[in-house]
Amino acid sequence: MFRHLLVWALFILYELALINITVGLLASPLQYVIYYALNIFLFYGNAHIILDFAFFRTSRPYLISIALIILELLFFLWMKLHIDVWLTGGGPVRYALDTMHEKIYLTNIFREIFFIGFSIAYWSMLYMVKFKERNHFMEKESLRQITRSLELENKFITAENAFLQNQISPHLLFNTLNFIFNAVHKLSDRAGKGVMLLSELMRYSLLSSQDNRMVPLLAEIGQIDKLIELSALRFQGEIYLKFTKKGKLKEVMIPPLILLTLVENMLKHGDLGDRSNSGKIDLEVNQNGLHFTTQNLKRKSTPYPSSGVGLKNIKKRLANLFPERHQLAVTENDSIYKITLTLNL
Repeated sequence: MFRHLLVWALFILYELALINITVGLLASPLQYVIYYALNIFLFYGNAHIILDFAFFRTSRPYLISIALIILELLFFLWMKLHIDVWLTGGGPVRYALDTMHEKIYLTNIFREIFFIGFSIAYWSMLYMVKFKERNHFMEKESLRQITRSLELENKFITAENAFLQNQISPHLLFNTLNFIFNAVHKLSDRAGKGVMLLSELMRYSLLSSQDNRMVPLLAEIGQIDKLIELSALRFQGEIYLKFTKKGKLKEVMIPPLILLTLVENMLKHGDLGDRSNSGKIDLEVNQNGLHFTTQNLKRKSTPYPSSGVGLKNIKKRLANLFPERHQLAVTENDSIYKITLTLNL
């Protein structure tokens, strides 16, 4: 803004000085104020109204801009000549208009073309600057996307290597669990059932984590039920937990182990032995997405110190699989711990 005012001030001073030197006579200040205000309006109106409209809102910008500039030129010529008549009270200007004197028309036409030409140059430079800024922004955005893709690729490679390094044979694991089941179920039905549930949970965890596939929500719910049943066996039924499910669950696909890990975290660190204040798991699917909540009392002391790794891994997976399409919130006070997850499916 300041630079515009400075340029206009210098331009007006230059013209007035030139008139004073060559002609030696200046008109009244009111005339110059009105004329320069009209020309400044022509300058900015041509750039920000005529050219912006023609080039950004029409399909034939060059033809339309030429037509609009001609109409603009005629309008400002008409206005300028009538202002001349008003300021001079008629006289020579009225006579020239009545007789179609070419000098007064040509003088004003060249004057308006002069300002329109500078306006076109100003608009062109402004557009070039905006175009360069837009290209620069798009290049930065493209570079950011490439960088993000490389980071995700590196994370995937790192995770894949870690998985391969730590992978054990599933056959060995399940054969061992099957041996343990056959050995203990004859001695204890509860222990045998616990081994069977553990085997099914391990099978689901291993098979579903071998690729990036999605799994049916009902499959994840089934594993949550087994995990709760296994925990009830461990504590001889002395856990109090309500699991409610609402909505259309059959057609929903989700990443495996996310909900299961949240429930595991609850069973591991929560106090679920209070009948009057039981733990709660709420699952609902509606038009807004999937909503999953766990709430439990905090243990006063826990045999399993929390490292936070499970929750951190979930946050990373959600950021990769549901960027800007999920909300994961942890709220707690001295006695209650609550996790709320929303997925925009």
